[in-house]
Amino acid sequence: MNPEPVGRARDFETFFAGAQPRLLAQAIMLCGHREDAEDAVQEGFAEAYRAWDRISGYELPEAWVYRIAVQRLWKTYRRRRAGQDRLPDLPVPVQAGPERAAEAREVLRLLAALPPRQRVTMVLFCLHGWSQQDIAEALRMTRGGVAANVSKARRTLKEALGMTDVELSGREAFMVGPGRGERDRIRLNGLNGLNGLDGLAGVKGLNGPGRGAADPVDEALRDTEAWLRAALLTDPGEPARARAALARRLGERP
Repeated sequence: MNPEPVGRARDFETFFAGAQPRLLAQAIMLCGHREDAEDAVQEGFAEAYRAWDRISGYELPEAWVYRIAVQRLWKTYRRRRAGQDRLPDLPVPVQAGPERAAEAREVLRLLAALPPRQRVTMVLFCLHGWSQQDIAEALRMTRGGVAANVSKARRTLKEALGMTDVELSGREAFMVGPGRGERDRIRLNGLNGLNGLDGLAGVKGLNGPGRGAADPVDEALRDTEAWLRAALLTDPGEPARARAALARRLGERP
């Protein structure tokens, strides 16, 4: 990447190296396609690089990149039909073991069978902590449509995996939404002088739901995403390839 100014480039490269595997795993959970996920995440990082003087001061610049990746994926992914995804080609992390790998691949297989709207809304809500309203705005859906799709997806996964909600009763977990602690943190982050998309992006997409009660679907999704991150980190050449791909996108010499 362009070495000038040195401090700016170095700070961005540190950010990129630390955040890229995490964001790529999150994007794969959304769409199931490694190539599409890589392309969307690269676009998010390219936009972040161009605006780094501004977003480097955000509390969580990763969330800014993630939101761009989500919107990029949604433009193409929503036109696909359920069952068209293929499982991403990833090595099995040595530390994970074959049993955990089999469980993660089963969750990915079940996610691939979901209609795109169900998969994306459930992953954003149950795994990445977005509120129903945030999802509706980002995907241009109604809040009721988001809730209905999350409910259907959760029910499908629970039945397929033989799960039951033992910690929650009455209302479905998808209706609970982020807890008070996360809502308070969102309001506090608004004091950073950010507004609009930039203000929201500092807090969404990275921390998971604010609900206190454990939920089996949420746990399965979190375990699968953690397995994906470990699998991506198994390949020592991945960071260099990702950096080179970003440099090409930016039209710079790697």
